[in-house]
Amino acid sequence: MVKQIVTLFEYEKWANARILSALEELEETDEKSLDIMAHILLVPVVWHSRISNIPAPAIWAKKSLTECSELNNANIRTLSPYFESLTESELHRMIQYRNTGGVLFSNTVSDILHHVFNHGTYHRGQIVERIKGKLKQMPVTDMIVFLRGK
Repeated sequence: MVKQIVTLFEYEKWANARILSALEELEETDEKSLDIMAHILLVPVVWHSRISNIPAPAIWAKKSLTECSELNNANIRTLSPYFESLTESELHRMIQYRNTGGVLFSNTVSDILHHVFNHGTYHRGQIVERIKGKLKQMPVTDMIVFLRGK
């Protein structure tokens, strides 16, 4: 399962880069798309903080396109070592955390990471829907397209 999770992390980096590139190409800034992109990029930080039992940042925060790009690069630098050292036992580790409403939950690291990647896919789709028709070439972020390019 480690290989699958690492592949999903690589996919997440690839897909986020494609969406960021598309947002850079827009003639006019779409603030809602930026809000969604910032959220996509903050969620892995929040979950990594929960997994690591350290304070987590806010899950929604206004960010400029430049700040989103910087956050994406920071995520790659911060999270890459985690995924490079990921083990099967870590994936099966049960953690307790509080959601943004303060409610206590328990899930395996594997469940959490699957959620993070699925969450990003969902929100990238929202962005693509928002910018549809505003670009000559729409970003394609399908997993199969990523896998074909590997």
